[in-house]
Amino acid sequence: MTTSTAPLISPPDLDAEEYLPESDGKPMAETDVHRKLMIGLLHALTERYREQPQVYVSGNIFIYYRDEAGVRQSVSPDIFVAFGVAKKDRRIYKLEDEGKGPEVVIELTSTSTKVEDLVTKHYIYANMGVREYFLFDPYSETIRPALRGFRFAAGEYVPITGTSLHSEVLGLELRVEQGQLRLYDPKTGERLRTPEEAEAHLRALETKAAQELKARQEAEAKAAQELKARQALEAETARLREELERLQGKRI
Repeated sequence: MTTSTAPLISPPDLDAEEYLPESDGKPMAETDVHRKLMIGLLHALTERYREQPQVYVSGNIFIYYRDEAGVRQSVSPDIFVAFGVAKKDRRIYKLEDEGKGPEVVIELTSTSTKVEDLVTKHYIYANMGVREYFLFDPYSETIRPALRGFRFAAGEYVPITGTSLHSEVLGLELRVEQGQLRLYDPKTGERLRTPEEAEAHLRALETKAAQELKARQEAEAKAAQELKARQALEAETARLREELERLQGKRI
C-alpha cells in the first residue's frame, strides 16, 4: 500500500548486516472495507495455489529493492503473486534474495493513495518485472471505472479493457459485484471463495454428508428389516410345506 526509503539502521550487535524494518507503523488497510477485501482476495488466491509449492501469495509486507541510484527502497502491495518462488512464511520480501519480483499486483486504492497507486507504483512495478497490475477502488471515489488493469507490453503498461478484466498470468477474471472485487475461474465459471464463503461451503458439505450418511443408514436398516422378514417368511413357508407333506403322507 505504501512506498518508502528504508532507513539503513544497523543494530548494535549486527553492524555489518543491513537492517530492514518489517513495518512502518501504518495500519494494514485504509478502512474496514479495504481490510475485508484484502483478506478475502488473499484467501481466494492462497486457496487457488495451495497445492503449488512454487507460487507465493502475500500482501501488505515490504518488498525491498534498490532504485537506479542503488538506494534501498521498499513498496508494500496490498496483494501480490510471485511464481517460481518458494511458498513459505516471510517477514519481508527482498528482491536480491528471491531473485525476482511478483508477476501480479492488486492494489485497493483510496483517496490517500491515488497518486501513488496510479503514478509512482507504475514505474516501480515495471522495473520490478510485474507483468499485470490491477487497481480497485471499493468506494468509486478515486478512479472510474472502479476496477482498472494494466499489462506490461513493449516496455510499458497498457490498459486491460472490458467490464471484467482477464488476468493472463493468473488465468482468472476480475469482476466487480455489489461493490466487491471478485475472482472467477473462466474455465469452470466458479467464483473463488472468501473465508466466510469457504466456511459456509464446508458447513454445507458437512450437512450434506451427514444427511447422506443418515439416509444410507436408514436404507441399510430398512434392507436389513426386509431381509429378516423375507427369511422369516421363507422359514414359515418351508415349515408349512413340511407340515403339508407330513399330512399327505399320513393319508396314504
